[in-house]
Amino acid sequence: MTATSPASGAITSTPLPRGLRGYMALVKGNRNVRLLWFGQLISYIGDWFNTVAVLGLLIDLTKSPASASLVTVAQILPSALAGLFLSGAVADRFDRRKVMMTADIVRGLIALSYLFVHSPETVWIAYAGTVGLSLGASFFNPSSSAALPNLTTKEELPLANALGQSTFASMLFVGALIGGIVAHVFGRNTAFVLNSLSFFASALFISRTRGSFNAVRSVQVIGGASALRVLADGFVYLRENAEARAYVLVKLAYSWIFGAMGLYSVYALNIYHTGDIGTSWLYAARGMGAFTSPMVVSMFIALTELDRLKKVIRLGLVISMLGYTVFALSNGIFAGIAGAFFGHFGAAMVWTFSGLILQVTTPDRLRGRVLALDGVGQSLVTATANLIAGSIATVGDPHIGALTVVIMGIAGAIVWSVVVRKWKS
Repeated sequence: MTATSPASGAITSTPLPRGLRGYMALVKGNRNVRLLWFGQLISYIGDWFNTVAVLGLLIDLTKSPASASLVTVAQILPSALAGLFLSGAVADRFDRRKVMMTADIVRGLIALSYLFVHSPETVWIAYAGTVGLSLGASFFNPSSSAALPNLTTKEELPLANALGQSTFASMLFVGALIGGIVAHVFGRNTAFVLNSLSFFASALFISRTRGSFNAVRSVQVIGGASALRVLADGFVYLRENAEARAYVLVKLAYSWIFGAMGLYSVYALNIYHTGDIGTSWLYAARGMGAFTSPMVVSMFIALTELDRLKKVIRLGLVISMLGYTVFALSNGIFAGIAGAFFGHFGAAMVWTFSGLILQVTTPDRLRGRVLALDGVGQSLVTATANLIAGSIATVGDPHIGALTVVIMGIAGAIVWSVVVRKWKS
């Protein structure tokens, strides 16, 4: 029998092997995780094919550094608002498998809209399509995260969670790297079509899973006073649970640095003079950093040891701030790559393991809403940071724009550390 020990914060069950062997055992032994993983692999590759192509297209058409930041905002803000008011509740009240499949199919159709962007007058279609994909993700992601504890044993969950992060990051590396080449050699429209097909493939894999994605099934329609109560329950849980609140707020603290990430294409085109290939290299470095981070941590620390993972989260804050400081000050592609790599090596430590703590400790009936709210704060801060960095880069030096949001991230991390210490005292 598996259980969580309040005293140690550890899940008292026999964990899978550490490192790569554990991931291999998980994928081999759990059919549902394997199918979800295959779907993620394909979908994430398509996402990053799309991102590199869209950023290059808009900068070419608008000639404005702010367009790159606006794309990032369009990717983030709609998802955050939907998570705040609706998508988490949907994940808790409806069949999560059907929610995920519907989101994939709708996104596959929306992804084709970029084929109609040919001139400055049609740029609005690209922004509208990005908003649509963001809204689709806002329903898919909380349902996927909330379902995972129901598709794994307690000893499998930590590695399954880390596998999801590593998959996102590794496909960011592969998708961004190859996506830049595909966009450059075959044209951006090819990247857009491949992204659309990736969503349909993901829906197909999800349709083949078995077992319940929800611990307690409910198809009750949300309406009236009940809707307000359902939406408020997640906030009430966070208000009453200091530990959960701390690991939601940590994402607000460090997410300011992601405003610098919104300037990747600006650095690549205007500072490094490397074109779309440079943008893909920066995204690939980001992906490689985020991919290796959970792998490295799992080699030295059992992912069931929650108390030790809390220390890893603090270390991740430091590494992420140092990495993005290097990126912000860089004038050459190799320094930029190093900054992006270490920035996201540290960021993945924060994101992956704070999310794991919430998955393990939150009841299933509230998990979708809490995990949706977990992403809302990061999304809102990241969107604001991108607007700040993009605005400064447009009227002045991109270095100043990037460095401004990095300094804000450092301040946020310091404030978070002080506040959490007071809650414990």
